[in-house]
Amino acid sequence: MEPRKLKKLIKKYQDGSANAAEIFVVEYWYESLGQHKSSDSEIDLIPDRKYFRNRILLAASEFEEKRGSSRRRYAYAAVAGLIFFMLSSIFYSQYFSISELDRLIKPIELVYLEKGTISTGTAERKTVILNDGTKVILNANSSLTISDYDHLRDVKLQGEAFFDVKKDPSRPFTVHGGDLHIKVLGTSFNVKAYPGIYNTAVSVRTGKVRVDNNKQNLRTLLPNENILYDRKSTDFKLTNAAYSLETSWLSDHVKLEKASFEELSQNFKNFYGFALYTSDQNVLMDGYTFSFRKSKSMQDALEEISILTGKKTIIKNKQEDKKIILY
Repeated sequence: MEPRKLKKLIKKYQDGSANAAEIFVVEYWYESLGQHKSSDSEIDLIPDRKYFRNRILLAASEFEEKRGSSRRRYAYAAVAGLIFFMLSSIFYSQYFSISELDRLIKPIELVYLEKGTISTGTAERKTVILNDGTKVILNANSSLTISDYDHLRDVKLQGEAFFDVKKDPSRPFTVHGGDLHIKVLGTSFNVKAYPGIYNTAVSVRTGKVRVDNNKQNLRTLLPNENILYDRKSTDFKLTNAAYSLETSWLSDHVKLEKASFEELSQNFKNFYGFALYTSDQNVLMDGYTFSFRKSKSMQDALEEISILTGKKTIIKNKQEDKKIILY
């Protein structure tokens, strides 16, 4: 963040026009000055927010008065860098509401999105903060699109993401992806909607989630309930299983159980950047139990897949079309 942008955020905080994400950044800027030590680990649980706000505004004005113009620019730049170092390193312990993530997830890139599209590439994840404080963790090879979030809390997802939605009864939050429309008030859940996988999966960790397709309501899911929707036939399957962070992509570990070849290929691409292809119908129709880990090399993963399928592999490393053919 440039110094002028930090100054703009402080001004918006002063005049009351800052949104939830901007307030979050300014409050952490104040914490970085070392003038306030909150005993509460959650910024949202500060008992007297008005008093805390006044302390921030006072600190901001004192900070500007003590700096000359050239030194002020340097200080703002230093503080801006410190803010985003702090956000990336303590975001999950101070701002994300799910405590298990504290020990599972390493700091990842933090992005603020008001409008437009955020995307990730191979082996890349991003945490996206929306202007109401909702947090979205994007998995690899995924994208999140927002058009008019101020009026409708609607987002479009392609790929996979974990959502932690700020509660707002007057404005339901809706995810559109994989031919489904997932509507919530305030909850945490995972959506997998990759174009290359014919099934769309929704798993609920907390709260309630309503799942519709383009024609009807399919189900209202409760915690530990999951739905697997076939986009070709429009059939769906319900299961009861806790959403385990320890075995999810959030912990750099994906464990597949009798997964389709398409899902095996998508996860291989997420970890290593190469999609798997084969013309063997038996391989395409089989189910695969397989574990992906960040520490597992692509060569090791390929050797395991070769043993599972009984196939040899050819690597085609073209810039626009990286793929591995099983034959």
